Amino acid sequence: MSFRLTLILPRERARLAATLAKYYSETAPDLRIDPSERAGQMLHRKDVTAFWIRQDDDRVGFAIVLNLPDDRRELSEFAIDTLHRRQGLGHAAAKLIFAEFPGYWRMGISAQSPHAVAFWGTCLSALRGVEQLREGAPFTAHQAKSYSFYISGDQDD
Repeated sequence: MSFRLTLILPRERARLAATLAKYYSETAPDLRIDPSERAGQMLHRKDVTAFWIRQDDDRVGFAIVLNLPDDRRELSEFAIDTLHRRQGLGHAAAKLIFAEFPGYWRMGISAQSPHAVAFWGTCLSALRGVEQLREGAPFTAHQAKSYSFYISGDQDD
């Protein structure tokens, strides 16, 4: 079984938009976000890296990483498709993403997604290489809380 990240290409905008529509209906149902417009923004910004999370040939999720000043990162969006949850894929994907970009990270957790709150609390405390883990106030009114942490370069098990 092959598990990997692949870049989301600009020509995949429609596929990303369809994925974002499902994601926003779960994590931000009250916000009026145009998934197609948002997909276009994400795929054309120089400070964004967008990944498909793949198991074999299947796209099982996605992750959007914002590349902030001073070599910092924000995990802006992250989701595993409903049918593929609770199989360890989210944890495996987080490990791959953080191994790709060691350094300082932050993320806000949606108030509409109690599963995300539980997942990230467990995942970040279990991942090797996570240091200086801090829980903080949400970045927006639609979030429950935030995390900030440092990923060391040593991610090997």
